[in-house]
Amino acid sequence: MKNIYFILAILVLLTQECNDFLEPKSQDKVVPKTVSQLRELLLGEIIQNKKDYTEYLSVMTDDFADQDGNQYEYRNQLWGYYTWQREPEEGRDLATRNDEAWSELYHAIFTCNIIIDKTPSMHGTDEEKNQLLAETYFLRAQAYFELINLYGEPYESAEQAEKALGVPINEEITIMDNIYSRETLAKVYAKIESDLHESITRFKNTEWTKNVVHPSLDVAYLFASRLHLYKKEYQSAKNYADSVINNERYQLYDLHTAGLTSYSYFINKNNPEIMFCYGMASFDFIYNYSSTYATYLVSDKIISLFSNDDLRKTTFWDKNKKPHKFSSTNSQSYGNTYRLSEAYLNRAEALVFLGKWESAITDINTIREKRIKNDYEITATNREDALNKVWEERRRELCFEKHRWFDLRRQGMPELRHIFTNGGSRKEYILPTGSKSYTLPIPKKIREQNKIIVNIERPEQQ
Repeated sequence: MKNIYFILAILVLLTQECNDFLEPKSQDKVVPKTVSQLRELLLGEIIQNKKDYTEYLSVMTDDFADQDGNQYEYRNQLWGYYTWQREPEEGRDLATRNDEAWSELYHAIFTCNIIIDKTPSMHGTDEEKNQLLAETYFLRAQAYFELINLYGEPYESAEQAEKALGVPINEEITIMDNIYSRETLAKVYAKIESDLHESITRFKNTEWTKNVVHPSLDVAYLFASRLHLYKKEYQSAKNYADSVINNERYQLYDLHTAGLTSYSYFINKNNPEIMFCYGMASFDFIYNYSSTYATYLVSDKIISLFSNDDLRKTTFWDKNKKPHKFSSTNSQSYGNTYRLSEAYLNRAEALVFLGKWESAITDINTIREKRIKNDYEITATNREDALNKVWEERRRELCFEKHRWFDLRRQGMPELRHIFTNGGSRKEYILPTGSKSYTLPIPKKIREQNKIIVNIERPEQQ
């Protein structure tokens, strides 16, 4: 597909200068005149972005562990993230891994700002404009959500959010050399919620057609469920999850009958629970099936959470402990996903906090029935036991899909330990409970451009 790049007074995408939020891209450029052309821009510029700019998220969690071997580029590049260094972009032996998430996400926001501003004047029907604006508001909300959970302080309560550091809000539609400062966590979450509400309102005025490469009303409902779960607004989280589950448009993937083999992948075009897929899921930091190259593999800790009857145990990673959820050749189309099982998991967690933990276990067993041979049902003895079981199932079901780091942040920021091996030496690194290192520093390049922005200083790692 030929990407179409919107030109705002020629300057926006042709200029060689950029601000902190936009890095212009040098490719074929056409000035769109129709809504369909703008929608193609949205698809090519954001939804099918070929960069996995948060590849490091997985190695910061307890789902991956270092494996000793000859020094390998990605192993050293991601060392700063794996060991929660003060400046994680600085790897070992000068093998750095620059954090591009900030620039990529603000580029997406800037693109959305332009599309939202220009859509009313484009040639197209009201239906087409509503569809485009619904998708654009959704994607802008998603970009802010990722930013706030990478670089903002963890959300603890509505009162705490009024003072906690969030990220800048950029509403510009032209390139300017503005110096932006952080907004509070509360203001950024309010922006996300406003955009998501606008998206849902506009999706309701469009016809639904199943198309996994574009967001839809169901996807917006699922995102809203996730958002309210993070904000500890459990009744709203449950209500939005209900909206996804009750419409019966999607079905949980039955691993008993899916016919998956060692050459097939859970995230694929035949998976009936996938609602929307976007971006790239890259596991380049995994070793290349050679005994002389080793880096970060699936940890024994998470493997131990799966019983031998759990079909996910042979579906989610391979015999070499490499994630096997995504096809390396298919990840552009089926990288990051919204899928039905998350709606059940979100609702289950909300139900526990609403005092209905027995119903929460029922939702968990609904997922397990499609994943586990023989006796799949679990029980809980009380609310605390139910919450632990819900969180464990969430970890199993969503592993390697970039939920774990964000979940750890909102689940009390527990202590983590990583071992890094180098020849015969083994060094243990500790991420203490509640550490400021649960928040990433603003990338060094951005701090050099913006001298006044407040950085959340992480402690030196010993």
